[in-house]
Amino acid sequence: MRKADGICALMLLGIGALVCYDASRSGVFGWGLSGPEPGMYPFLLGLGMMIGSVIVLVQVFLRWRRARTDTPFFPPGALKPVLSVGIPAALMVLLTQFIGLYLAAGLYLAVYMRWIGRHRWITVVAVSILLPFAGYVVFEKWFLIPLPEGSLRARLPF
Repeated sequence: MRKADGICALMLLGIGALVCYDASRSGVFGWGLSGPEPGMYPFLLGLGMMIGSVIVLVQVFLRWRRARTDTPFFPPGALKPVLSVGIPAALMVLLTQFIGLYLAAGLYLAVYMRWIGRHRWITVVAVSILLPFAGYVVFEKWFLIPLPEGSLRARLPF
């Protein structure tokens, strides 16, 4: 487990350093007369990632001798819940390319609520229709931000 923590912390440390570098490279960085410049928040987020990663690395090295080495990364039976969440999420991302975000999100919500949450069908249908519809209204109509429609949308007559 400590190897996984250390490897993950190193990867996040690298990502945080890359974010800080890119934010400082833009030249618009810091606090201006009108408030924070565009590079300020990405830099602070990258810095926060780096600080958190260093804290995890220090904890990994301090617990190096005290940690048990016979504990597996995935205890028995722990992989099934992870896969039951990961596989539907991956399928939603894949389906978004073909049927669009709203329909894929509705299907994901329906499958997840019924399969994992074991909710009643009326609740599943209501949430899986109303939530993507609310997202459509907010993003497409109010904010005028187009989200992925998928290749199936181009074939529809409306």
